[in-house]
Amino acid sequence: MGAQATYRRRRYPWRLGATSFVIPADLLANVRRLAGMVDDVQLLFFESRAKSGLPHPVDVAALMEVAEAAGLTYTAHLPADIRLGAAAAGERQAGVDEIERLLTELAPLAVRGYDLHLPREAGLGEEEWLANLDWSLARLAARLGPEKGRIGVENVDYPLARVAPLVREHGLSLCLDVGHLLRCGHDWRAEVEEYLPRAQHLHYHGVIAGKDHQAVVKEQAEVSKELGGMLARHCFGGVVTLEMYELVKLETSLLELASAWEGYARE
Repeated sequence: MGAQATYRRRRYPWRLGATSFVIPADLLANVRRLAGMVDDVQLLFFESRAKSGLPHPVDVAALMEVAEAAGLTYTAHLPADIRLGAAAAGERQAGVDEIERLLTELAPLAVRGYDLHLPREAGLGEEEWLANLDWSLARLAARLGPEKGRIGVENVDYPLARVAPLVREHGLSLCLDVGHLLRCGHDWRAEVEEYLPRAQHLHYHGVIAGKDHQAVVKEQAEVSKELGGMLARHCFGGVVTLEMYELVKLETSLLELASAWEGYARE
């Protein structure tokens, strides 16, 4: 029996979301499948348009229609091939251009936040990599103006403290991935306490045998309960996305969190 039959969408102080790839179908079909299950859908863009051999069809009008009917909002994950710390200025500028293009294309959807990876660049020293990021983020902030605050830099496999000063300097926000913190063995409690006030978006997923983006299961219940308490204590009103890519994993996680976060449900 699927979650749509057994799981009634709970209303938490934060919005609970899922990714736009939980069934093997296009973006719009996934959004339609998720309507009624979650509050927000994270629109996934795996590749930049210029680097992809495939078209990027985004039916903005249809996505607006589903959102209005189901009470959905949207977040978006910017392409993972954007490299704002690259050695080549042309590569960095292409990343800035792609981000601006996507924000323009998706503007009618009132996307709540855009998640951005700043991957470490192999072959570059830390000082040069950070200088390249500074160059890129300065240009991005200038191009986006007031919209820059919707860009949330996501923690990946290195401590967020390495790039947090640049994020603050250029007026961007944060996307805090708790699953990445757990997988990398970082002090997730300390990181959430420090960075949650500046985050508009959280990713949460299970970590099983060192592999992340798994279902949130009972073995992770204490983490889930503690995370819920921290979100409530900080009055977090953003989006918590269950970042996994199979419907059964999402269904399992929704039911597990309905138990772990029972005390925070408004309905």
